[in-house]
Parts: sequence; structure tokens; C-alpha cells
Amino acid sequence: MKALSTLRSAINQSSNFGIIALVMLIPVLMPEFALAAELQTAGQSKAQIFEIKVSDPNLVIQTLKTNENNSLSINSIQDNDPLVIKLKEFLTKYNSPLGEYAPEIVKQPQWQRALAVSYVESHMGRYCYDNNCSGIGVKPGHPSWRKYQTKLDWFIDLNNLLEKPIYKEKYTTFAKMKGVYVQPGSASWVNGAQKKYNELMEITEQAEIERQELAQKHTTFIVTLATFPETLN
Repeated sequence: MKALSTLRSAINQSSNFGIIALVMLIPVLMPEFALAAELQTAGQSKAQIFEIKVSDPNLVIQTLKTNENNSLSINSIQDNDPLVIKLKEFLTKYNSPLGEYAPEIVKQPQWQRALAVSYVESHMGRYCYDNNCSGIGVKPGHPSWRKYQTKLDWFIDLNNLLEKPIYKEKYTTFAKMKGVYVQPGSASWVNGAQKKYNELMEITEQAEIERQELAQKHTTFIVTLATFPETLN
């Protein structure tokens, strides 16, 4: 529909912060596109104008399809996400090779706990064997040892493991994971993982505050949704 072209044009003319906010609003705007189409079908050819008010600042950045002439890319949106920026800085501080995967890491539901485990197991991916940075499968050479093509593959697998009920519902703390995930485990393993987990939760909270502040700067948008008979399917 022509409405999509209108939105893309608005995005192209926006500032960097405005671009991010507009992209974050896509889930809110999509129902309005559907309504505009319904009105057009009903014979209302005039452009419809909607005022979009954001009531929830915790909107997730969604995929935005752009044409070849659009300078906006998904990577640029992710790179401007306060959480991705802070995580990259955090991993760089520890000389971790996982920094390049920050945009994907934060998408995993157990990413803070997984990174904390990787700290005590491999100093956050610095010392790995077969890209296995958390000792999944006992040890190299063991029949259960897992090999990965990339460290991101390993990280996603570790998250899947931590999402299983045994870790998500029963062994929910590093103290409880001692003797289960790591055998026999030690106080230093527990304390090291807990310390890094606390640090990661702190930067997560800080990033969330910055996200809310960013959203509040762009809480109201006027979007003109113009539809034309020849563009409707």
C-alpha cells in the first residue's frame, strides 16, 4: 500500500533517534495500516490520519524492510540499541571475542546467566575448545562433548540448555547449579558467576532506563496513511 511508502519516506527524513523510535513503533502502526485498507475498501478514498500515542515504552525493535535507496538497515538499528552498546562495552572490557555477537546475544532469554557461566568456564569465550566455551558435554574427547561451528552457535545452545525446566525451574541459582551443571563445583565458581551476573543485570537495567527515556522523547507521532485504489491488492 501507499501507506508503507509514506512511512518509509518519513523514516528517511528522521534523525537517528527518530528512526529508532519509528521502528520501535511498527507493531503499534501495523493495525492502523489494516484499518486504512478497510476504509479504502469501504469507499473512503481520502487519506486517513491517525495519532499514535505510545503507552508502553518497552517496545521491541521489529524487522523493517527497506528498499535499496534507504540508508536505514537492521544492523544500524541494533547498533544504536542502548543494551547492545553497553554489552559490547562490557565484553570489550573483558577482552571477550563475543562482542561481535552482542545483537544476537541479547535476544536470548537466558543471556545474562549464560554469559556469567561462560565467564567462570572460559573467561567469556577467550579460552574455548571446538568453540565450546562452557564445557557442555563434560570435556573434550568425551562422547557427550559438543562441537560448534561458531561461538554464537554454542551460546544459543547454552541458552537452550538453561531454558530447560531443570535449570529454569529447579536449579535457578548458581549455588544450586553447583554439582549439577559443574561437577563437583566450587565456591569460586559460584561467586564468580554470581558477580558477573549481577554486573550484567545492572547494565540491563541501565539500558532499559535509556530505552524508556528515548521512547518518551518520541511518544506521539502523526502518521498520514494514504491509500489509493490502484495500490490495493
